[in-house]
Amino acid sequence: MPNADLLNLTITELAPKIKAGQISPVELTDAALAKAHKLQPKLNSFITILDEQAMSQAREMEAALANGDYRGPLHGIPIGIKDNIATAGIRTTVGSKVLADNVPDMDAHVVTLCKSAGAIVLGKENLEEFAAGVTSNNPHFGAVHNPWHLDHVPGGSSGGGGANVAAGVTCASLGTDLGGSVRLPGTFCGVVGLKQTFGRVSQRGLMVTSFNGDHIGPMTRSVMDSALVLQALAGNDPLDPSTVPVPVDDYTVGVGRSLAGLTMGVPTNYYFDLVDPQVEEAVRKAISALQELGVKTVEVSLPSMEYAGALRITGMADGIVTHEPYIDRHRNQYGPDTLYRTLAGQFVLGRDYSKSMKIQRWIKDEYARVLQDVDFLVTPTAPVAAPRIEDQYVELGGEQHRVRGPGSGMVSRNTSPMNSTGLPAITVPCGFNDLDLPLGVQFIGRPFDEVTLFRVASGYEGVSASQGRRPTVSQE
Repeated sequence: MPNADLLNLTITELAPKIKAGQISPVELTDAALAKAHKLQPKLNSFITILDEQAMSQAREMEAALANGDYRGPLHGIPIGIKDNIATAGIRTTVGSKVLADNVPDMDAHVVTLCKSAGAIVLGKENLEEFAAGVTSNNPHFGAVHNPWHLDHVPGGSSGGGGANVAAGVTCASLGTDLGGSVRLPGTFCGVVGLKQTFGRVSQRGLMVTSFNGDHIGPMTRSVMDSALVLQALAGNDPLDPSTVPVPVDDYTVGVGRSLAGLTMGVPTNYYFDLVDPQVEEAVRKAISALQELGVKTVEVSLPSMEYAGALRITGMADGIVTHEPYIDRHRNQYGPDTLYRTLAGQFVLGRDYSKSMKIQRWIKDEYARVLQDVDFLVTPTAPVAAPRIEDQYVELGGEQHRVRGPGSGMVSRNTSPMNSTGLPAITVPCGFNDLDLPLGVQFIGRPFDEVTLFRVASGYEGVSASQGRRPTVSQE
């Protein structure tokens, strides 16, 4: 098989070939690095490409195979790491000049786990500055470009990872999701993006994060691949008190199982209240496809979502606290969008913060009640398809909505609530709009029930209108 064709395979397809010695980790990594360099001028998806380190890891994994030390399905698989996740001895910038020379002493826990599982780290991926935004238009390292249409955004803040997975540069990429920053690149780039239950994966080594609701999660080209990556990441970390000591399931057991007998909840308010007609049409078709697979439908009301905007208050306050050391010393090195977004947090009163937490509790309670009667919820992942890189606003519902900087919450309005509830959510490609831009459907599940989420997502994936489609740039 030509090296370029190797990169069109999923982890699920590559893993048995690597185990059997039919594909070499060195061969695969060399092909991935070559493609990374070839597409970097078009995608701008990396901040740092790790040629020497990646090839050294690949040789180690090849030697391990020869000695009978097979680490599992990630053995020899090229992955990307968002540049706000610490990597020992490797520059980790968080996408800002403020930390342009930052070199951590230790790997983040998830990086350690991936390396232990045999994954090869190709590089550190471009992102929105300080992971604060939905476009990945980075003012310091340049905008990331969507592989489907290079003049459109890939989503943010994990845009480099979404672009690399869609373009076939990496087989998986680790992003971070505080308001949809894995799921938005998932829907805009036409890949699978997972935000697992809060506490399921360690945050240790995630830099300049919020104290409330940040997650590290995978972007992959298939649902099974997402399950395989989560399998490597999941588990209690004794050094991270945010993780929860509950058993780790076999996430692959639900993949491919019949969906007959499951019940989905379709919200009657909020999630479909502000949505592009083509997005809604694609998601409604996904709902119909699930019904044909035997899933029962129940309409559900989530009245407390009327106050969902208040959930952002806690994030604003968290932001000013985490940024204080940097703003005091390096204010002039911030991009304007990130600076203005962050400074607003200093005006949050304690009373406002407490009210926001109270609303968060209301919403959590409401979802807990609703999910007693249904197995999962179905929503559009984003209200719109990927905007153009140059766009400041998009029109929706007869109004102009910001898509960059402060006030751009419309793009993440369907994803950010799950960071506050902590519930697991996954986006799966569900079609394309008239511009041939990918669209996504979001499935929301019960706490620590990722097995059901993967079952649903894989069942739908098999009949999705996106099945078999790849961006043209992935064939280069």
